[in-house]
Amino acid sequence: MAKFEKHNIALNSSCKEVFDFMSDFRNFERLLPDQIKNWKTDGDSCSFTIEGLAELSMKIKDRYPCSNIHIESEGNNPVSYSLDFYFRKKGENNCDADIVFDVELNPFLRTVASNPLRNFVDMMAEKLKELFQGD
Repeated sequence: MAKFEKHNIALNSSCKEVFDFMSDFRNFERLLPDQIKNWKTDGDSCSFTIEGLAELSMKIKDRYPCSNIHIESEGNNPVSYSLDFYFRKKGENNCDADIVFDVELNPFLRTVASNPLRNFVDMMAEKLKELFQGD
């Protein structure tokens, strides 16, 4: 299992606002890179193609209001993974978020995929800050 994390993402919005946004995959596309194509969602699950690579699908498995959103791979993915967003209230209109992406990678894939996956998590953190005007 490879783990890619980004912690203490400062957001200038309430935990409820960020949680509500992240709880619906219809909003999630705004956090993804331009290489994502064929985006499809029903709000609780989504599928998409990473241009030149693979088609992925995932589903929100658990929602813990203003605390955690747990997402898991679903269907015929090339790898098994989970993606967690954690939220901590800092004030009425401020919260911190963490992103934790756990991926089952064999040693070869770990070598090839580690940098792109780390960049993916870093990019999601940056887009979250942009959307919620964090520091």
